[in-house]
Amino acid sequence: MVIQKDNTAILIIDVQEKLIDSIFNKESVIDNVKALIHLSQVFKLPILITEQYPKGLGRTIEPIRELLKDAYQPIEKMTFSCVGCDQFNEKTDSLCASEIHHLVVCGIETHICVYQTVRDLSEDGVCTIHIAADAVGSRKEDNWRWGLELMREEGAFIKSTETIIFEMLHRSGTPEFKAMLPHIK
Repeated sequence: MVIQKDNTAILIIDVQEKLIDSIFNKESVIDNVKALIHLSQVFKLPILITEQYPKGLGRTIEPIRELLKDAYQPIEKMTFSCVGCDQFNEKTDSLCASEIHHLVVCGIETHICVYQTVRDLSEDGVCTIHIAADAVGSRKEDNWRWGLELMREEGAFIKSTETIIFEMLHRSGTPEFKAMLPHIK
């Protein structure tokens, strides 16, 4: 399933201060989440960001908050699945009403909040889910792998961040391609 710029949004789940240091692939997660944010800025894609219990786990990490600028409008949640949060459901319902049919998902932890969100969105049939596999992370590599496998079983497309970016770019030589080059080298 090919991602199109006209009908895609990005979801960043819980890339928070007190979680990130324990993530085994944290550098990859951070770099690739940032690349997806740049993609959202180049194509003016809607972006959703969640924070799990920010009082205890802190806010989204500073490099991502800085890059998001005005788009940093986190949805605070207590449920592991974002779908358990009314504010999240209102935003996804609004996106679907505006013809968003694809959701690129990144964040932490792969086998908990990311997986449960993908499972619930898949059950709702809200949109086609694309997981940026190198932009999701867990504390243990095994849990990351299991989370990816579980999401594949739920019908999500598992792709690399670069695959997602190049699918959306579609061709070289465009202003969008040139704008993304510094973020994919």
